[in-house]
Amino acid sequence: MSGFFAEGFRVIAHYRLAIAFAVPAVSLSITMPSLFLMPRGKAKGLITGAYMLQAALGGACLLFAMAGIIAGEPRDSVVPLLVTGIVLTVIMGTYTPLVVREYQQFEFRKLAAEMFRRS
Repeated sequence: MSGFFAEGFRVIAHYRLAIAFAVPAVSLSITMPSLFLMPRGKAKGLITGAYMLQAALGGACLLFAMAGIIAGEPRDSVVPLLVTGIVLTVIMGTYTPLVVREYQQFEFRKLAAEMFRRS
């Protein structure tokens, strides 16, 4: 294992408290506006992209955590990435299809209203 890669894991261990507060804060900053914007059909690209980005970051965290486990890094270095990866992948990966479906329902409601107006 290269020294640079192992040093990166040790640096992550120093910032585990910051990771524990930053990840939920970023997720909350995307989730709260989406509660108001999704039913109205606003910011579709931003919200859908943010959910997918967070799910992808969770997957990357899981991959790096697995690489650290295989390389024999101490548990203190790997656990912050592992927990962050599991949380982001499960939560954001589960809700991304629901976000897309909500925007599709908005489009259907909009189309139905237009058809109703024309009749």
